[in-house]
Amino acid sequence: GTGAMWVAAAAALVLASSFVGAFAPRGPGVRRTTPAVRAVHKGGGKNRKVVVASNKRVRYDFEVKSTYEAGIELVGTEVKSCRSGKIQLRDAFARVEGNTVWLLNADIAQHRTTAAYFQHDPKRRRRLLMHKTEARKLRGSLEQHGATLVPLSFYFNEKNLLKVELALCSGKNKRDKRDDIKRRDDKRMMDRISKNMAF
Repeated sequence: GTGAMWVAAAAALVLASSFVGAFAPRGPGVRRTTPAVRAVHKGGGKNRKVVVASNKRVRYDFEVKSTYEAGIELVGTEVKSCRSGKIQLRDAFARVEGNTVWLLNADIAQHRTTAAYFQHDPKRRRRLLMHKTEARKLRGSLEQHGATLVPLSFYFNEKNLLKVELALCSGKNKRDKRDDIKRRDDKRMMDRISKNMAF
């Protein structure tokens, strides 16, 4: 009787409150949170990659001969910054010393909420993790062909481990760059024509 009526009334009140709350305007002190980085997901299953940084300039300035995957030694604050996409690869390059590959000049920003005492040097040199035989091959290519080793991207793989995609490159001359621009412009035009024809 009376108890059932009270339960029904309470349920109706909770439902009305949630309905109003869902459509109520947000006050000035409340803001919607968004992810810190727009990660790019590539592949699926075992080939899944979550790209958190990339250097698109590489393929314009260089001809990419081959690519390699490497692990990287990082401290805790660097991993946190990488997950937030706070990485700049524009001026970064890699060097082989002995059988060890080092990444230089990659700018991993300090973590925003960590105390200064525990922060890292944003541009410190970092050891890349590769097999010694692979490192020796890279060193030979760099010495014999005058090639350049640069990072193409940072990404988390399917095991949630941070990896670096390295590119072994040779420089392009101005004509190569002009040809690239022409091909890119032609492709854009063809895409635009195809899109218009579809309508």
